[in-house]
Amino acid sequence: MKVSYSKAFIKAIEKLSIDQKDTVSKIINQVKKAAVLSDIHNCRKLTAYKNVYRIRIGNYMAIFLFIILKDTVYFQYFLPRGEAYNKEYLKNIK
Repeated sequence: MKVSYSKAFIKAIEKLSIDQKDTVSKIINQVKKAAVLSDIHNCRKLTAYKNVYRIRIGNYMAIFLFIILKDTVYFQYFLPRGEAYNKEYLKNIK
């Protein structure tokens, strides 16, 4: 799959420790190698949204939009788990 990132996602990753960055890098590589979304570990669909998924990475959630026609994963947010389901973030995803 192809992968792209929002500015908010990149800024959040830059603030992480080296160990956390390594973990995120491994997950992103796993997403790139995946043929289908079910190949991605800890990936779940958000029920109220059409093509929005989340990946749990330790105490964080990577929220992403899956664009079906282009077979692209667009990582939009990387948030602590407590903030991941904040309506303010999720309303910008639709």
